[in-house]
Amino acid sequence: MKKIIRLKISCVILCLLIVAQFNAQPVKKVTEVNTYKWMFGLGWNALDDDGNAGAFYSPKDWHYNVYPTRFFVDRYLYNGWSCELSTAFNQYNANKLLNEQLGKTGIFFATDVNLKYSFYKLLKSGTIDPFVSAGLGLSIRNRDDSLVAPTTPTLNVMLGCNFWFSKSVGLQLQTGGKFGLTSPFMGKSNYMQHSAGLVFRFETLASQKSEFSKKRYSIDKGRTKLKVKKPKKEKEG
Repeated sequence: MKKIIRLKISCVILCLLIVAQFNAQPVKKVTEVNTYKWMFGLGWNALDDDGNAGAFYSPKDWHYNVYPTRFFVDRYLYNGWSCELSTAFNQYNANKLLNEQLGKTGIFFATDVNLKYSFYKLLKSGTIDPFVSAGLGLSIRNRDDSLVAPTTPTLNVMLGCNFWFSKSVGLQLQTGGKFGLTSPFMGKSNYMQHSAGLVFRFETLASQKSEFSKKRYSIDKGRTKLKVKKPKKEKEG
């Protein structure tokens, strides 16, 4: 019960921060020459690792914590493409299913490198920023469960959306599946991961010219000829 109350309080605080930021600054659209360079995110992740492929969406079996458990760094590349490095941490709840088992405890850690494509420029809305991503990851499970190897490489397929409330602050929602690169391929090592959190982006200054490029600071590089007066010859008497 206490965990649920803390989660509700955290959600209320998050909403208040978002509303305050929304009222403080107007949304600035990103153009072809004015894109972000770095993006950072901090939030929560929920792990759906019940082992039941038929239960595609089952929130009652999600494992999550009330404190932030996911961090990522995104580097913009070109024309909507970017590269993302993320880490996530979680603790298994013994009262929730874990590969169709109850009473299992332990910790979960994942790190992923994904190539991401954003539809932000195509929509030109300034607020809605949907994206898809795919890549590779490594999942580490420290738990009392012999059905899955402790360390598993994964193939990731994700989709999500950023909702920008200003030119630099937004809310990110993401969901996707991670498929264990083990035998069998569609085995117990597969799981789904959902996340929500705040994102911060920093735009480039490529479109802004330096003050020294203006004409008033221009320097004439042309050569200047100096006239030297020749001494007058004295007349012979």
